[in-house]
Amino acid sequence: MITKKLVPYIVQREELFPNSIDEYLNRLIPLVNVNIKGGACYPFELEHRLGNTKTNPFLRIARPNDALIIADICKEVYENSYPYKEMEDEKYVRSMIESSTNHFILFETESGENAGCFRCALDFENKKGYMGGFMVRNKFQNKLDVIRAIMGSYIWMWNSFKDDILVWYCENRTAHASSQYITAVCGINTIAIFPNKDIFFGQIESDVMGIIYTEKVLREMRSTSVPTLIPSALNSFLYSDKLYTLGNIRVAQPSLNLDFNYIKGIFEKVRCEVEDDKYGYQHFKFTIAGTDSYFTFLHNTHIQNFEKADYKVQSLEELFVFIEFLKRYMRENTIRYCEMFISAYQPEHQQLFYDAGFRARGYVPCWKYILEQNRFEDYIVFNYFEGKIESIDLLPQGYELLNCIEV
Repeated sequence: MITKKLVPYIVQREELFPNSIDEYLNRLIPLVNVNIKGGACYPFELEHRLGNTKTNPFLRIARPNDALIIADICKEVYENSYPYKEMEDEKYVRSMIESSTNHFILFETESGENAGCFRCALDFENKKGYMGGFMVRNKFQNKLDVIRAIMGSYIWMWNSFKDDILVWYCENRTAHASSQYITAVCGINTIAIFPNKDIFFGQIESDVMGIIYTEKVLREMRSTSVPTLIPSALNSFLYSDKLYTLGNIRVAQPSLNLDFNYIKGIFEKVRCEVEDDKYGYQHFKFTIAGTDSYFTFLHNTHIQNFEKADYKVQSLEELFVFIEFLKRYMRENTIRYCEMFISAYQPEHQQLFYDAGFRARGYVPCWKYILEQNRFEDYIVFNYFEGKIESIDLLPQGYELLNCIEV
Protein backbone atom coordinates (compact mmCIF):
# COMPACT_ATOMS: atom_id res chain seq x y z
CA MET A 1 0.00 0.00 0.00
CA ILE A 2 1.27 3.47 -0.87
CA THR A 3 1.34 6.06 1.89
CA LYS A 4 0.47 9.63 0.93
CA LYS A 5 3.06 12.21 1.96
CA LEU A 6 2.17 15.56 3.52
CA VAL A 7 3.77 18.42 1.62
CA PRO A 8 4.43 22.05 2.58
CA TYR A 9 4.46 23.94 -0.74
CA ILE A 10 1.27 24.73 -2.66
CA VAL A 11 1.59 25.38 -6.41
CA GLN A 12 -1.04 27.94 -7.39
CA ARG A 13 -3.10 27.69 -10.58
CA GLU A 14 -1.35 30.73 -12.06
CA GLU A 15 2.00 28.98 -11.71
CA LEU A 16 0.92 26.29 -14.19
CA PHE A 17 0.96 26.47 -18.02
CA PRO A 18 4.13 28.62 -18.23
CA ASN A 19 5.34 30.14 -21.51
CA SER A 20 8.93 28.92 -21.28
CA ILE A 21 11.35 26.76 -19.34
CA ASP A 22 12.64 29.85 -17.56
CA GLU A 23 9.15 30.75 -16.42
CA TYR A 24 8.49 27.22 -15.22
CA LEU A 25 11.65 27.08 -13.11
CA ASN A 26 11.24 30.64 -11.78
CA ARG A 27 7.68 29.90 -10.67
CA LEU A 28 8.83 26.80 -8.82
CA ILE A 29 12.02 28.19 -7.25
CA PRO A 30 11.30 26.57 -3.85
CA LEU A 31 11.54 23.18 -5.57
CA VAL A 32 14.48 23.46 -7.96
CA ASN A 33 17.15 22.54 -5.43
CA VAL A 34 15.59 19.23 -4.37
CA ASN A 35 18.30 16.59 -4.84
CA ILE A 36 16.79 13.43 -6.31
CA LYS A 37 20.06 11.67 -7.11
CA GLY A 38 19.63 9.30 -4.18
CA GLY A 39 15.86 9.60 -4.01
CA ALA A 40 13.64 12.44 -2.79
CA CYS A 41 10.02 13.54 -2.82
CA TYR A 42 9.30 16.96 -4.30
CA PRO A 43 7.40 18.65 -1.45
CA PHE A 44 4.44 20.23 -3.23
CA GLU A 45 0.76 19.92 -4.02
CA LEU A 46 -1.36 21.61 -6.65
CA GLU A 47 -3.74 24.21 -5.29
CA HIS A 48 -6.65 23.09 -7.48
CA ARG A 49 -6.16 19.44 -6.47
CA LEU A 50 -5.78 19.77 -2.70
CA GLY A 51 -7.09 16.75 -0.90
CA ASN A 52 -6.51 14.32 -3.77
CA THR A 53 -5.63 10.87 -2.50
CA LYS A 54 -3.01 10.03 -5.10
CA THR A 55 0.53 9.64 -3.87
CA ASN A 56 3.37 11.99 -4.59
CA PRO A 57 6.20 9.58 -5.48
CA PHE A 58 9.83 9.64 -4.48
CA LEU A 59 11.97 10.36 -7.56
CA ARG A 60 15.41 8.81 -7.96
CA ILE A 61 18.01 8.95 -10.73
CA ALA A 62 18.49 5.42 -12.06
CA ARG A 63 21.81 3.64 -11.64
CA PRO A 64 23.18 0.94 -13.99
CA ASN A 65 21.89 -1.87 -11.76
CA ASP A 66 18.35 -0.48 -12.23
CA ALA A 67 18.37 -1.47 -15.91
CA LEU A 68 16.46 -4.70 -15.36
CA ILE A 69 13.76 -2.85 -13.41
CA ILE A 70 13.25 -0.41 -16.28
CA ALA A 71 13.17 -3.14 -18.93
CA ASP A 72 10.64 -5.09 -16.85
CA ILE A 73 8.42 -2.01 -16.43
CA CYS A 74 8.38 -1.60 -20.20
CA LYS A 75 7.45 -5.24 -20.75
CA GLU A 76 4.74 -5.15 -18.10
CA VAL A 77 3.08 -1.88 -19.08
CA TYR A 78 2.96 -2.70 -22.80
CA GLU A 79 2.45 -6.45 -22.37
CA ASN A 80 5.62 -7.23 -24.36
CA SER A 81 4.28 -5.26 -27.35
CA TYR A 82 6.32 -2.06 -27.05
CA PRO A 83 7.38 -1.16 -30.62
CA TYR A 84 10.81 0.15 -29.56
CA LYS A 85 12.31 -3.16 -28.53
CA GLU A 86 15.65 -1.87 -27.27
CA MET A 87 13.78 -0.60 -24.20
CA GLU A 88 12.98 -4.20 -23.26
CA ASP A 89 16.68 -5.18 -23.30
CA GLU A 90 18.41 -4.91 -19.93
CA LYS A 91 21.89 -4.63 -21.48
CA TYR A 92 20.84 -1.85 -23.82
CA VAL A 93 19.10 0.07 -21.04
CA ARG A 94 22.21 -0.33 -18.88
CA SER A 95 24.37 1.13 -21.65
CA MET A 96 21.99 4.08 -21.86
CA ILE A 97 22.19 4.71 -18.13
CA GLU A 98 25.99 4.51 -18.24
CA SER A 99 26.16 7.08 -21.03
CA SER A 100 26.14 10.85 -20.47
CA THR A 101 23.32 11.38 -22.94
CA ASN A 102 20.51 9.40 -21.28
CA HIS A 103 19.03 9.68 -17.82
CA PHE A 104 16.20 7.66 -16.28
CA ILE A 105 14.11 8.81 -13.34
CA LEU A 106 12.48 6.11 -11.22
CA PHE A 107 9.22 6.71 -9.34
CA GLU A 108 9.24 4.94 -5.99
CA THR A 109 6.91 4.51 -3.03
CA GLU A 110 7.86 5.43 0.50
CA SER A 111 8.76 1.80 1.10
CA GLY A 112 11.08 1.77 -1.93
CA GLU A 113 8.86 -0.17 -4.32
CA ASN A 114 9.28 0.93 -7.90
CA ALA A 115 6.11 2.30 -9.49
CA GLY A 116 7.32 3.62 -12.85
CA CYS A 117 9.93 5.53 -14.78
CA PHE A 118 10.68 8.38 -17.16
CA ARG A 119 13.62 9.20 -19.42
CA CYS A 120 15.41 12.07 -21.10
CA ALA A 121 17.83 11.81 -24.03
CA LEU A 122 20.28 14.67 -24.50
CA ASP A 123 21.71 15.91 -27.80
CA PHE A 124 24.37 18.33 -26.62
CA GLU A 125 25.60 19.08 -30.15
CA ASN A 126 22.19 20.41 -31.18
CA LYS A 127 21.23 21.72 -27.71
CA LYS A 128 18.08 19.60 -27.82
CA GLY A 129 16.52 17.20 -25.33
CA TYR A 130 13.93 14.47 -25.79
CA MET A 131 11.54 13.47 -22.99
CA GLY A 132 9.79 10.12 -23.17
CA GLY A 133 9.35 6.60 -21.88
CA PHE A 134 6.88 7.64 -19.19
CA MET A 135 5.46 4.40 -17.76
CA VAL A 136 3.59 3.49 -14.59
CA ARG A 137 3.24 -0.11 -13.42
CA ASN A 138 -0.27 -1.54 -13.65
CA LYS A 139 -0.76 -1.88 -9.89
CA PHE A 140 -0.06 1.84 -9.42
CA GLN A 141 -2.35 3.09 -12.17
CA ASN A 142 -4.77 5.67 -10.71
CA LYS A 143 -2.85 5.55 -7.41
CA LEU A 144 0.32 7.41 -8.34
CA ASP A 145 0.05 11.18 -8.84
CA VAL A 146 1.42 11.29 -12.38
CA ILE A 147 1.14 15.08 -12.67
CA ARG A 148 3.46 15.61 -9.75
CA ALA A 149 5.73 12.81 -11.00
CA ILE A 150 6.13 14.53 -14.36
CA MET A 151 6.39 18.03 -12.91
CA GLY A 152 9.17 16.86 -10.61
CA SER A 153 10.95 15.11 -13.46
CA TYR A 154 10.87 18.26 -15.56
CA ILE A 155 12.16 20.38 -12.69
CA TRP A 156 15.20 18.11 -12.40
CA MET A 157 15.82 17.77 -16.16
CA TRP A 158 15.33 21.38 -17.14
CA ASN A 159 17.26 22.78 -14.21
CA SER A 160 20.13 20.27 -14.41
CA PHE A 161 20.83 20.96 -18.11
CA LYS A 162 19.61 24.55 -18.43
CA ASP A 163 22.93 25.79 -19.80
CA ASP A 164 23.37 23.07 -22.42
CA ILE A 165 19.90 21.96 -23.55
CA LEU A 166 17.77 24.86 -24.76
CA VAL A 167 14.95 23.08 -26.59
CA TRP A 168 12.98 20.13 -25.21
CA TYR A 169 10.45 18.02 -27.09
CA CYS A 170 8.30 14.94 -26.60
CA GLU A 171 5.77 12.73 -28.36
CA ASN A 172 2.44 12.00 -26.72
CA ARG A 173 -0.07 9.29 -27.46
CA THR A 174 -3.54 10.29 -28.65
CA ALA A 175 -5.56 7.27 -27.50
CA HIS A 176 -6.34 9.59 -24.58
CA ALA A 177 -5.51 13.22 -23.87
CA SER A 178 -4.19 12.69 -20.34
CA SER A 179 -0.49 12.59 -21.24
CA GLN A 180 -0.96 15.69 -23.38
CA TYR A 181 -2.56 17.49 -20.43
CA ILE A 182 0.26 16.57 -18.06
CA THR A 183 2.85 18.07 -20.41
CA ALA A 184 0.68 21.13 -21.15
CA VAL A 185 0.53 21.90 -17.42
CA CYS A 186 4.32 22.29 -17.61
CA GLY A 187 4.17 24.63 -20.62
CA ILE A 188 4.73 22.18 -23.48
CA ASN A 189 2.80 23.15 -26.60
CA THR A 190 1.46 20.74 -29.22
CA ILE A 191 3.45 21.66 -32.33
CA ALA A 192 2.93 18.83 -34.87
CA ILE A 193 0.75 15.81 -35.55
CA PHE A 194 2.05 12.38 -36.61
CA PRO A 195 -1.03 10.60 -38.02
CA ASN A 196 -1.10 6.83 -37.54
CA LYS A 197 2.59 6.75 -36.65
CA ASP A 198 2.57 4.10 -33.94
CA ILE A 199 1.02 0.79 -33.01
CA PHE A 200 0.27 0.15 -29.33
CA PHE A 201 -1.46 -2.98 -28.07
CA GLY A 202 -2.03 -4.01 -31.69
CA GLN A 203 -3.90 -0.79 -32.55
CA ILE A 204 -2.77 1.92 -34.96
CA GLU A 205 -2.44 5.21 -33.11
CA SER A 206 -1.45 8.79 -33.88
CA ASP A 207 1.03 10.86 -31.87
CA VAL A 208 1.44 14.56 -31.27
CA MET A 209 4.75 16.34 -30.87
CA GLY A 210 5.14 18.78 -27.99
CA ILE A 211 7.86 21.38 -27.51
CA ILE A 212 9.12 23.97 -25.03
CA TYR A 213 12.00 26.49 -25.25
CA THR A 214 14.23 28.56 -23.06
CA GLU A 215 13.38 32.21 -23.60
CA LYS A 216 16.62 33.20 -25.28
CA VAL A 217 16.17 30.64 -28.07
CA LEU A 218 13.13 32.37 -29.56
CA ARG A 219 14.13 35.86 -28.46
CA GLU A 220 17.85 35.92 -29.31
CA MET A 221 18.96 32.78 -31.15
CA ARG A 222 16.38 32.24 -33.88
CA SER A 223 17.72 32.68 -37.41
CA THR A 224 17.18 36.11 -38.91
CA SER A 225 16.50 34.59 -42.34
CA VAL A 226 12.91 34.92 -43.48
CA PRO A 227 11.22 31.50 -43.88
CA THR A 228 9.95 30.74 -47.37
CA LEU A 229 7.07 28.27 -47.49
CA ILE A 230 4.99 26.54 -50.10
CA PRO A 231 1.25 27.32 -49.76
CA SER A 232 0.37 23.99 -48.17
CA ALA A 233 2.70 24.74 -45.24
CA LEU A 234 1.16 28.13 -44.50
CA ASN A 235 -1.51 26.96 -42.07
CA SER A 236 1.03 25.08 -39.98
CA PHE A 237 3.09 28.24 -39.75
CA LEU A 238 0.09 30.39 -38.79
CA TYR A 239 -0.72 28.00 -35.96
CA SER A 240 2.85 28.24 -34.60
CA ASP A 241 2.92 31.99 -35.18
CA LYS A 242 -0.10 32.31 -32.92
CA LEU A 243 1.90 30.58 -30.18
CA TYR A 244 5.25 32.31 -30.64
CA THR A 245 4.77 35.50 -32.74
CA LEU A 246 7.30 34.40 -35.34
CA GLY A 247 7.13 37.40 -37.67
CA ASN A 248 7.48 37.65 -41.43
CA ILE A 249 7.44 34.85 -43.97
CA ARG A 250 7.38 34.50 -47.73
CA VAL A 251 5.06 32.17 -49.61
CA ALA A 252 6.38 30.71 -52.86
CA GLN A 253 5.28 28.25 -55.52
CA PRO A 254 8.66 27.16 -56.86
CA SER A 255 9.16 25.99 -60.41
CA LEU A 256 11.46 23.02 -60.02
CA ASN A 257 12.71 22.80 -63.64
CA LEU A 258 14.46 19.50 -63.05
CA ASP A 259 17.05 18.23 -65.54
CA PHE A 260 15.86 14.69 -66.24
CA ASN A 261 18.91 13.79 -68.27
CA TYR A 262 21.00 14.59 -65.22
CA ILE A 263 18.56 12.65 -63.05
CA LYS A 264 19.00 9.56 -65.22
CA GLY A 265 22.74 9.68 -64.61
CA ILE A 266 22.24 10.06 -60.86
CA PHE A 267 20.02 6.98 -60.73
CA GLU A 268 22.89 4.90 -62.05
CA LYS A 269 25.22 6.14 -59.29
CA VAL A 270 22.97 5.55 -56.28
CA ARG A 271 24.13 2.99 -53.76
CA CYS A 272 21.95 1.61 -50.99
CA GLU A 273 23.27 0.17 -47.73
CA VAL A 274 20.89 -1.62 -45.33
CA GLU A 275 21.99 -2.71 -41.89
CA ASP A 276 19.72 -4.91 -39.77
CA ASP A 277 19.99 -4.89 -36.01
CA LYS A 278 18.70 -7.28 -33.38
CA TYR A 279 15.85 -5.01 -32.34
CA GLY A 280 14.01 -5.23 -35.65
CA TYR A 281 15.33 -1.98 -37.12
CA GLN A 282 16.75 -1.55 -40.58
CA HIS A 283 19.18 1.34 -40.99
CA PHE A 284 19.05 2.63 -44.58
CA LYS A 285 21.63 4.83 -46.23
CA PHE A 286 21.50 6.02 -49.85
CA THR A 287 24.62 7.59 -51.33
CA ILE A 288 25.67 8.85 -54.76
CA ALA A 289 29.04 7.66 -56.03
CA GLY A 290 31.58 10.45 -56.32
CA THR A 291 29.72 12.82 -53.97
CA ASP A 292 29.22 13.30 -50.24
CA SER A 293 25.44 13.40 -50.66
CA TYR A 294 23.36 10.99 -48.60
CA PHE A 295 19.87 10.15 -47.43
CA THR A 296 19.42 8.10 -44.24
CA PHE A 297 16.43 6.82 -42.33
CA LEU A 298 15.33 4.14 -39.89
CA HIS A 299 12.81 1.41 -40.68
CA ASN A 300 10.98 0.10 -37.62
CA THR A 301 9.71 -3.27 -38.83
CA HIS A 302 7.44 -3.68 -35.78
CA ILE A 303 5.18 -0.83 -36.85
CA GLN A 304 6.01 -0.47 -40.56
CA ASN A 305 7.23 3.10 -40.44
CA PHE A 306 10.21 5.15 -41.61
CA GLU A 307 11.52 7.86 -39.29
CA LYS A 308 14.68 9.64 -38.09
CA ALA A 309 15.41 10.69 -41.67
CA ASP A 310 18.27 13.00 -42.59
CA TYR A 311 19.80 14.05 -45.88
CA LYS A 312 22.42 16.18 -47.58
CA VAL A 313 22.28 17.00 -51.30
CA GLN A 314 24.05 19.20 -53.80
CA SER A 315 21.10 19.68 -56.14
CA LEU A 316 17.35 19.29 -56.45
CA GLU A 317 17.94 16.47 -58.89
CA GLU A 318 19.81 14.48 -56.23
CA LEU A 319 16.98 15.00 -53.75
CA PHE A 320 14.43 13.97 -56.39
CA VAL A 321 16.32 10.72 -56.95
CA PHE A 322 16.62 10.02 -53.23
CA ILE A 323 12.88 10.56 -52.82
CA GLU A 324 12.20 8.15 -55.67
CA PHE A 325 14.30 5.50 -53.93
CA LEU A 326 12.52 6.28 -50.65
CA LYS A 327 9.14 5.76 -52.33
CA ARG A 328 10.34 2.48 -53.83
CA TYR A 329 11.37 1.14 -50.43
CA MET A 330 8.13 2.39 -48.90
CA ARG A 331 6.20 0.29 -51.41
CA GLU A 332 8.44 -2.74 -50.99
CA ASN A 333 8.13 -2.65 -47.18
CA THR A 334 4.41 -1.74 -47.07
CA ILE A 335 5.19 1.37 -45.07
CA ARG A 336 2.23 2.95 -43.27
CA TYR A 337 3.96 6.13 -42.10
CA CYS A 338 7.01 8.20 -43.03
CA GLU A 339 8.29 11.39 -41.44
CA MET A 340 10.60 14.18 -42.58
CA PHE A 341 11.75 17.48 -41.07
CA ILE A 342 12.28 19.93 -43.95
CA SER A 343 14.00 23.33 -43.78
CA ALA A 344 11.63 26.28 -43.67
CA TYR A 345 14.05 28.14 -45.97
CA GLN A 346 14.04 25.56 -48.80
CA PRO A 347 10.68 25.79 -50.64
CA GLU A 348 11.98 23.62 -53.48
CA HIS A 349 12.68 20.80 -51.03
CA GLN A 350 9.25 21.27 -49.49
CA GLN A 351 7.67 21.06 -52.95
CA LEU A 352 9.52 17.88 -53.86
CA PHE A 353 8.21 16.12 -50.77
CA TYR A 354 4.73 17.52 -51.33
CA ASP A 355 4.76 16.16 -54.87
CA ALA A 356 5.76 12.78 -53.42
CA GLY A 357 2.63 12.68 -51.24
CA PHE A 358 3.94 14.20 -48.01
CA ARG A 359 1.97 16.95 -46.27
CA ALA A 360 2.93 19.67 -43.79
CA ARG A 361 1.58 18.81 -40.36
CA GLY A 362 3.56 21.06 -38.06
CA TYR A 363 5.83 24.11 -38.12
CA VAL A 364 8.64 23.79 -35.56
CA PRO A 365 10.49 27.02 -34.73
CA CYS A 366 14.15 26.74 -33.78
CA TRP A 367 14.46 23.04 -34.48
CA LYS A 368 18.01 22.80 -35.83
CA TYR A 369 21.02 24.42 -34.19
CA ILE A 370 23.66 25.93 -36.51
CA LEU A 371 26.92 26.00 -34.55
CA GLU A 372 28.76 28.39 -36.88
CA GLN A 373 26.05 31.02 -36.46
CA ASN A 374 24.98 30.17 -32.90
CA ARG A 375 21.44 30.26 -34.29
CA PHE A 376 18.47 27.93 -34.56
CA GLU A 377 16.61 27.39 -37.83
CA ASP A 378 12.93 26.60 -38.29
CA TYR A 379 11.77 23.31 -39.79
CA ILE A 380 8.49 21.92 -41.07
CA VAL A 381 7.20 18.45 -40.23
CA PHE A 382 6.15 16.70 -43.43
CA ASN A 383 4.73 13.23 -43.12
CA TYR A 384 2.96 10.58 -45.14
CA PHE A 385 0.50 8.05 -43.78
CA GLU A 386 -1.76 5.31 -45.04
CA GLY A 387 -5.48 5.00 -44.28
CA LYS A 388 -7.71 7.27 -42.25
CA ILE A 389 -6.72 8.73 -38.91
CA GLU A 390 -7.82 6.31 -36.24
CA SER A 391 -9.65 7.44 -33.09
CA ILE A 392 -7.81 10.46 -31.76
CA ASP A 393 -8.26 12.32 -28.47
CA LEU A 394 -6.63 15.74 -28.28
CA LEU A 395 -6.54 18.83 -26.11
CA PRO A 396 -8.22 21.95 -27.61
CA GLN A 397 -4.79 23.10 -28.79
CA GLY A 398 -4.28 19.81 -30.64
CA TYR A 399 -7.69 20.00 -32.30
CA GLU A 400 -6.88 23.54 -33.43
CA LEU A 401 -3.80 22.25 -35.22
CA LEU A 402 -5.59 19.19 -36.60
CA ASN A 403 -8.33 21.39 -38.08
CA CYS A 404 -5.88 23.57 -39.99
CA ILE A 405 -3.71 20.89 -41.64
CA GLU A 406 -4.30 18.48 -44.49
CA VAL A 407 -5.40 15.04 -43.31
